[in-house]
Amino acid sequence: MSSAIALPSADFVICGGGTAGLVLANRLSEIPTINVAVIEAGVDRSHDLNVLAPSLLTALYGNPDYDWIFQTTPQPHVNDRVIGHPRGKQLGGSSAINYLAYTHASRVNLDNFEILGNANWTWDALQPYYIKSENLNLPTIHGMDGPIHNGFPSEYSDLDKAWPRAYDTLGIGVQSDPRDGLALGGYTILTNLNLENNTRSYAASAYLNPIKARPNLKVYTDALVTKINVDNLTGTPTACSVDFSINGTAHTISAAHEVVLSAGTFGSPHILELSGIGNESLLSSHGVQCVAENANVGENLQDHVYMPLGFRVNPGIFTLDELVNETIFNAAYDQYVANGTGPLALVALGGALLSPQQILPVKRDANQFLANVDSLVRKGKPYSEVEKAQYKIILKDMRNEQEIAQHMNTASGMNPTFANDTTKLFTAPSPGNFFTILGVLEHPFSRGNVHMQSSNASVYPIIDPHYLEHPADIKILAKIALHIQDSLAQAQPLSNLLQGNGTVLQPEYNTLTEDNVEDEIRRVLQSEYHPTGTCAMLPRDKGGVVDARLRVYGVNGLRVVDASIVPLQPRANIQTFVYALAERAADFIKEDLARA
Repeated sequence: MSSAIALPSADFVICGGGTAGLVLANRLSEIPTINVAVIEAGVDRSHDLNVLAPSLLTALYGNPDYDWIFQTTPQPHVNDRVIGHPRGKQLGGSSAINYLAYTHASRVNLDNFEILGNANWTWDALQPYYIKSENLNLPTIHGMDGPIHNGFPSEYSDLDKAWPRAYDTLGIGVQSDPRDGLALGGYTILTNLNLENNTRSYAASAYLNPIKARPNLKVYTDALVTKINVDNLTGTPTACSVDFSINGTAHTISAAHEVVLSAGTFGSPHILELSGIGNESLLSSHGVQCVAENANVGENLQDHVYMPLGFRVNPGIFTLDELVNETIFNAAYDQYVANGTGPLALVALGGALLSPQQILPVKRDANQFLANVDSLVRKGKPYSEVEKAQYKIILKDMRNEQEIAQHMNTASGMNPTFANDTTKLFTAPSPGNFFTILGVLEHPFSRGNVHMQSSNASVYPIIDPHYLEHPADIKILAKIALHIQDSLAQAQPLSNLLQGNGTVLQPEYNTLTEDNVEDEIRRVLQSEYHPTGTCAMLPRDKGGVVDARLRVYGVNGLRVVDASIVPLQPRANIQTFVYALAERAADFIKEDLARA
């Protein structure tokens, strides 16, 4: 970019003003002598009601003002379906458009990071950073003074109230606070709501807005990163500046200390490859000069996928399906604007974390199931070294009664065949009121990838998650789905609110049997939008892109800080991990700066 506008240099340039990027912007700019620049492709929508009102969130999906609107390649093991992937394109990133579920990884999940070769990446090491990010006004293991507000709403629907009690009926209710990293079972989840006004609490509102006037912080919006420039003046490739475009005009900014890449699981590997960091043969095929060869870039993609089942509710039970009525929606909108209450303040509250032994309470059935999964994994295709290590951990955890499933719910119907068009996915095509339960695969065996398809930064990368490629995944999902239909939906008091005591499905679904369940999963499978792993924190010779301090192998002055560094998919929603990760990364950077 020889004609690029040269901007004043910064000590740290953060590529991506999303969940992690804004945590870093806040914490690094605490040092008044350090200049920090953030480059974000979207704009500031932190005062936009569509972002702030919980029940308006699905209106953001598929809207280019808020959403990158990524899509996968056709997935051969899911009937060649294309799966849409909403990702937040605005300050705050995907924390601005997620489902506000504030759930956490387990102790075992985080301890597994160290087992995979990352020293001091454990539950104990990360807890101070979870606590630092959280603001829950309860004297518990949760943080009480952090930026991100979370809590339990003051109002619950009948369905919300019945949810945890149904698990109690099945004998799998939660026995302690799941925040402890141990408890399994059904429960009412925390949400990242500011309960003073029932608005979304997220990275832009909580981490950026209170400090955006700092003179040592500059945020560039509507700015697409096109390349991280690397020089070789010291004999080692070193990140030195970032090129980006604002409305087609090229800009460049130098980084005196570091460039930090926080563009997300899809964006970060893409930018690395655009910058010449990745698989040399792939780069050369697109005319990009390789400055640091690493074939691990863009690999190891993991995601939570789920099987939805929609149930028709009894007359008189309110669900969000009623908001398709313009009169009802307008009244709800006016109520929310007036006092922050009503249907638009509602958010899904039901969750569950379940082990194989909880889904299959008959010991013989559970043991046979575990043996079948073990056999499928051991007979699979030749695995890489990192896959061997990952699968060994997953199988061990399954035998040790760790979670394999997460249940979530949404008080509305869905259009299950519209996974590719998220503007249609979250509205039931059939008239009526429905309650949808999601059976989520927490620890998939399938591995995908994300790679550039052009040297033009505005051309999206190819996203291929390889959904259900590993045969163990669909076998596990089948048990999860059958448990929802045959046990959970028919458990009181939840069944009392559903037609036919939980036996009447939304017309777009078919009753599941052992014979048809796998076909139905392939027909309606969705993503929970939790992609991770494409710049994995692992030893380089075992699939790594970054080391245990998040530094990119082979390039000085460059780190990756976002969900792409996850080496092995943890349970539950990933936003809490990303906040904790970024808080810890800020300390890493400050420590290294002090030693410089």
